[in-house]
Amino acid sequence: MSDFRKELDEICNEEWGKIKQGLFFELANTNISKELYVKAMVQVFHYTKNNAINQAAAAFSEDHKKVGLLRFAMKHALEELGHENMVVNDLESMGVSKDIFDTPPMPATDALNGYLDSVAIRGGVIPRLGYSFWAEDSYEHLAPLLDACQNKLGLTEKQLTFFIAHAVIDEKHADDVNNAIDRWVHTDEEKAEVKQVARTTLFLTGQILESVAQEYVNERPELKLSA
Repeated sequence: MSDFRKELDEICNEEWGKIKQGLFFELANTNISKELYVKAMVQVFHYTKNNAINQAAAAFSEDHKKVGLLRFAMKHALEELGHENMVVNDLESMGVSKDIFDTPPMPATDALNGYLDSVAIRGGVIPRLGYSFWAEDSYEHLAPLLDACQNKLGLTEKQLTFFIAHAVIDEKHADDVNNAIDRWVHTDEEKAEVKQVARTTLFLTGQILESVAQEYVNERPELKLSA
């Protein structure tokens, strides 16, 4: 791993540490329920459906001479198309109606989508690598949620394709992103942009999870949680 990616990894691990100290992971570890899981996955659907689009949009402002970088961005965008359907199929297998995806995203989810659109159009492919860096390689941090879904909710691997089958796809994507960072991110300014996007997108993802958890708790005043 390059020195810059080690630094980027440390930033992401720090942000994940904050997220895992929050209410959502407290609930996932102690009071996981079908309702909480479904609420979270609906928000995952709402931002996943935009990932391919804002990845492709990031090519708009790039230098046409950076053919390798543009090829990476366009290929990656194509391969991301339709991944939100894994969420739909997973929830349908649990008896959840597709109508649930017609509900609007939470404000924090809108904020993440809007920020990524802005990064793509204003910054281009290189800054957006900060998002892809952790998003394609987050399964280690999500392991407690996956374990809870399997052991407490009794969900099978066929009902958790977004986490399990998707992880296989993302192994290659993570390698592609790492190679793109090593090849194309050179200047101090570029490195600062990548780090800022990584930090901000993880913060916003944490806000999504906290919003889900808070809504869930507000609907269940009988829940007793730690202070």
